[in-house]
Parts: sequence; structure tokens; C-alpha cells
Amino acid sequence: MLKTTDWYQKVLDNFIHIEKLRDLIDTMPKILWYDKWVAFMYRLWNIQIKNMFFSYNDKSPIFQDFSLTIKGWTKTAFVGESWGGKTTLIKLLAWYIRPDSWEIRIDKQVLFASKKWNIENVSLQSYYKSIGYLTQEPSVFDGTVYENLVYALNAEPIKSELEKVISLAKCDFIRDFENWLDTEIWERWVMLSWWQKQRLAIAKIMLKNPNIILLDEPTSALDSFNEEQITIALHNLFKNKTVVIIAHRLQTVIQADRILLFEQWKILEDGTHQELVQLDGTYKKMLDLQSGF
Repeated sequence: MLKTTDWYQKVLDNFIHIEKLRDLIDTMPKILWYDKWVAFMYRLWNIQIKNMFFSYNDKSPIFQDFSLTIKGWTKTAFVGESWGGKTTLIKLLAWYIRPDSWEIRIDKQVLFASKKWNIENVSLQSYYKSIGYLTQEPSVFDGTVYENLVYALNAEPIKSELEKVISLAKCDFIRDFENWLDTEIWERWVMLSWWQKQRLAIAKIMLKNPNIILLDEPTSALDSFNEEQITIALHNLFKNKTVVIIAHRLQTVIQADRILLFEQWKILEDGTHQELVQLDGTYKKMLDLQSGF
């Protein structure tokens, strides 16, 4: 048992941590545009980035006067060397980080423009409802499988919808759990393997049913069999969506409508899989280095 003095010291330490957290929250800059302005409306048009500049910690620019148009309702893949700008660009599209200056239009609506703040700007709260973002490490909390699947939804799914998504996302392993959807997975998914949590993360996005899907290395750290299963689940997810996907394993993206190869924060090659193979450049060299092609 704890001594009385130890107990008081533990309580005092907790209060200190809470005060520090409160001070941090109070000093964090507010996202003033989060729930302001008009609602975002998805209409299958293009994502346009114009003249973007971005730097980390106010250092020299990484993206400099960068522009890119991504066609709506297509699958666009980002490939290339590590630290080439792929993940940073996805985070910018998801508004997880903020650029120094740019303009981005989605469906001809201004999401952000550094020198143009007017009624055309959409609220990020409504924008977030239209996107699904799957990182290399899916975000979870201590709870049941069901709670983790539905916490981002506005309403609980009906049983038939849930059953369909579990099947499409290749999550039938849930049925082997004694408590099925009520299974406690604990903090950081310690009850699940890597491939199981990836499939559940895909199921969660399917239930949300966003119009724009951003994926960062969804098949990383998987063996060949589970990579194939995840790829099947992803193709089920991609139907009638605008998709941007980062992948080092090119098998995941060879069916993409467009592949962009990044090198040192610039687009070095741009085309379909067949077009880039015929180009016989860096993309072709990557293919030759990877087995199974």
C-alpha cells in the first residue's frame, strides 16, 4: 500500500500535470476558420493546389511555388524516395499542417487562400466530414471493436450495413472473437495484429463513407498474403471516390489512374503505370528492384 505521504505526492503530481495541460491548451492557436463560413459540398470536381510554399519551423522553403491538379473521382498515387514530400503533401491536403502560402480549391470551393478570405472559404469542420485519412499508424482508443468503428459517425449503422462493411474490408476475423464486436482491444490495439488493425481502419473509413480518401502507406509492414487482402479491401473502398494514396510497394498502385513520382519535393515523373514503364526512368528502376513484376 502507498504511504499517506506518497499518496498525497501522487495526487499533487497529477494536479501539476493537469495544470500544464490546461496551460498548453490555453496557449494553442485557435483554428478560427474551423466552423466558420459555408459548408463544403462535394461534386466530383478537381482538387487544385496553386503556387504553394511550405517550410518546417520557418526554415528555407521545402515546397516552392508548387502547383498540382488532381482530377475528381480518380485514384492518384504518390511514389518515390523517402523524404520526397509525399506525406507532407497529404497532410497539407488533410489540413493537418498549414502551408506558408497557397491556394487550394476543391470542387471550385476555396478551402484556403493566403491572400483571399471571403465567403467562398468553406468551414474545415464540414470539409473533414468529406475526407477519410488512413495513416501508417491508425488512431485508436481503449474500447471495444464496435466503439472504435463507429465513434466518428453521426448515427449508429444498421446491422446489415455493418455486416456488409466487415465483409468488404476483409474483417471476418472479428467473428472468431468470443465477444465479436464487443471485444475489448485495449489501448494501442494490443489485442490485434498489424494486419487486423489495418483492415479495421479501412472498415471505419467505409462506414464513414467519405468522398475524398487519403492513404499513407496502407500496406506497409505486411506480408505478401495480407498485403493482397488489404489491397482487395482498398479497391472495395475506392469505388466512386477521389483517392490519393502513398505507396512504396508499387503493386498497390499499378492500377492507379495517375502516378506521380516525387524526388526532393518535386514531381519528377507523371503518368499511368504503362506510360512510366515506357519512359524507362526512375519509376521503371523501382519496378525492377521490386519482386513480382
